[in-house]
Amino acid sequence: MKIYSLSNLNIYLIISFIFIFFSNNLLTYDQSIIYGARDGTDYFLIAQNFPELSNETLQYHKVWRFIIPASIGLISKLFNLDLYFLFRVFIIIFSILSLIIFLKIIKSFKLNDFQIFFLMSFLIFNPYLFRYFIACPTMINDLIFIFGILLIIFGILKSNKLALYSGFLFTLITRQNSIFIFIGIVITKLIYKSQSKFKINDLFLFSLMFLFTFLLNSYFADYVTDYNETYSFNERFAIFNFNYSIIDFLIYNIFPLIILLPLLVYVYFEYDKFKGIKLKSEIYVFIVLITFFTFSIAYVGGPNITGKNLIRLINLVYPLLILIFVYLYNFKDSKINSSKFFVYLFFFVTWSLHPTFSKINIFKFLIT
Repeated sequence: MKIYSLSNLNIYLIISFIFIFFSNNLLTYDQSIIYGARDGTDYFLIAQNFPELSNETLQYHKVWRFIIPASIGLISKLFNLDLYFLFRVFIIIFSILSLIIFLKIIKSFKLNDFQIFFLMSFLIFNPYLFRYFIACPTMINDLIFIFGILLIIFGILKSNKLALYSGFLFTLITRQNSIFIFIGIVITKLIYKSQSKFKINDLFLFSLMFLFTFLLNSYFADYVTDYNETYSFNERFAIFNFNYSIIDFLIYNIFPLIILLPLLVYVYFEYDKFKGIKLKSEIYVFIVLITFFTFSIAYVGGPNITGKNLIRLINLVYPLLILIFVYLYNFKDSKINSSKFFVYLFFFVTWSLHPTFSKINIFKFLIT
């Protein structure tokens, strides 16, 4: 029996996630702030002080995302659980749920066993995804936003309205980027009209959910703080200020390649396994729109504003990048031997060893 057969897939994913978890650095709260979770400071304070919040130093756009941190804070108080530990528990739960939903999505395509293994590995071994969240658990909002997007895609594919609406709600309460999902739904509906998977009643309900959630979050943020440190127009589009060096710009554009490396390697070495471009479906257009909007608003901040945060912000739509690749090509049902499988597995494991988040420090010489 092939080690990369579907019958072994669940075992493989469990072992892979266990490897990621136990080879990961579990940073303390103070360490997490230093190594990539500065936004988590406000989330932690919201959870710690809820419901008695009146802190002018909390940033407006982070207080706006109060629902998940406040819920974790409430659970912590009700059951007398350590707050930071509870953040990490929720990270584990939503990491596993995200993997399960993504696997269900991938299985809906006509892919062979190895291709499914590769795409799942491409997700689970990303050095800046699950490793990052496990190390810096206060960034729970970002992970739940990713889970929400996956739930939306699953709901569309399976015509599951509960998954579709639940996913949209998860994105609404976690990040303002959910506006891009709403815009994507509207544009897709306008393009495909009566043939669209989004019906008029869906659009109506999405609009109500969007309006209610944004008003609720804004009302709460207005009540708690007036400290609004959101970017000005010039800062938001700082890449057009050209106040950075060519070297800084090149490094800035290399960042996305770190998380796309295995896919680029696969396309290069396995290109003969593709058999042409697919006709684009509505869901493909929807996914491309969300990915483009989310990537663009992060990218235009440029080297001085977005900086290394570009990787974290791209990861918000990282599973969608994988799905764009799957939707783009038809794949041949080719056989791949076990030797090649182990070569790829070794590559994935090595790629996952982030110099800060992993305990295995073979890349410690790199700037994190």
